[in-house]
Amino acid sequence: MAEFCEGVGRIGLLALLYLAVGIFPLLLIGVALQFVSGRFRVCCAKLFGTRLYVWLTAPGVMLHEFSHALLCVVFHHEITEFVLFSPQKNGNLGWVSHKWDKNSFWQNLGCFFIGIAPLFFGVAAIVFLTLLLLPTEFLTFPDLPESGLAAFKTQFRSTFITLCRVWVETQILSDWKFWLWLYAVIAIGSQITLSRTDLSGTKSAAAALIGLLLLLAIAVALLPIDGVCLPLIAIRCSAMLCGLLFYLLLLFGVLTLLLTVAAKEWS
Repeated sequence: MAEFCEGVGRIGLLALLYLAVGIFPLLLIGVALQFVSGRFRVCCAKLFGTRLYVWLTAPGVMLHEFSHALLCVVFHHEITEFVLFSPQKNGNLGWVSHKWDKNSFWQNLGCFFIGIAPLFFGVAAIVFLTLLLLPTEFLTFPDLPESGLAAFKTQFRSTFITLCRVWVETQILSDWKFWLWLYAVIAIGSQITLSRTDLSGTKSAAAALIGLLLLLAIAVALLPIDGVCLPLIAIRCSAMLCGLLFYLLLLFGVLTLLLTVAAKEWS
């Protein structure tokens, strides 16, 4: 009996470990970025006016709504209204209305992914633009050690530090591609956060998704091999995304602080 309890405890701890490594860092940084970018939008609207800010970040709004619509198609939701960009007096900038079968597990699960789609598409767009507009060395893929935690730290540190180096490279700062990249990052990054409507749409599928993740983590933990560890490619992707999101968090935090100081000086 003692051995059985010990085995169950080991499996549970391993399952939690996999969930923590694969999801917790991204979730933690994503929540912080949600708050900081929200403050950034408020500061921009106060300093430059809501109308100017809204139109400058229009590409981010369009990508936000497009990502909702695309995932609606993937999960077989019926789109009843799709507006990419149309600022309204109530604050809505764009919207996607959709219907789904409440008895369908697949369509109910889709509610979660449809709601958080702007996070995935926004980060993917920023990664693509970084590879396209910045020199290749500013999104590096170093050789990783075999250890999971050491590999995560190596890729995270490499991604974050190389992106920070952009600001001290005079050759980069004088290139128009850098300023286009910065504008795109601000326009997209300020709009990848989720609205209350987006968050409310995820509730119906959150329990099902958490259950699937737990089952997946337990299944991986039960693999009959010693020293089970995540594949290096999974660690690399998770660490790179965490490094990029942490960089965005710091960037928006600094910009928000500067805008706050400027607003006080000009008031």
